Amino acid sequence: MAQRLALAVLAVAALLILCFSFVGGAFGPIGFAILATAFPFALMVLGAAQRGRLGGAVVPIALALALIELSLVVMLALRGRVLDGPWIGGLPLAAAFQIYGIFLLPLAITALGFALTFGRFDVEERDLERLRQLAPKGPA
Repeated sequence: MAQRLALAVLAVAALLILCFSFVGGAFGPIGFAILATAFPFALMVLGAAQRGRLGGAVVPIALALALIELSLVVMLALRGRVLDGPWIGGLPLAAAFQIYGIFLLPLAITALGFALTFGRFDVEERDLERLRQLAPKGPA
């Protein structure tokens, strides 16, 4: 299920990203940014899904995606008014969202999520036995 959804997102997003590249005004860049950001997360889902399911990996992937999408929308909303708003940690609000919301926090969330669900990717004895059964016997 997760793999089919990710493939559908990839197919639709690729076409819409191309279309949004030619749309002007405020809607074009926002649509482009949202879809271009969702694209690599769909690839992450394809890589993390096993037997069509994400298991515990769904939470960190969804949380990181939501955080990055929110940060992008805030940054686009602050265009032209970067220095007018509040400063966080010595950075203007847009720069703080860029550094913390697009890079540092999603990196930590993804790394922690992978570390907590890493056991799903172990090769077990039953996996090796299945490979032995599927392998051809002797020279081909």
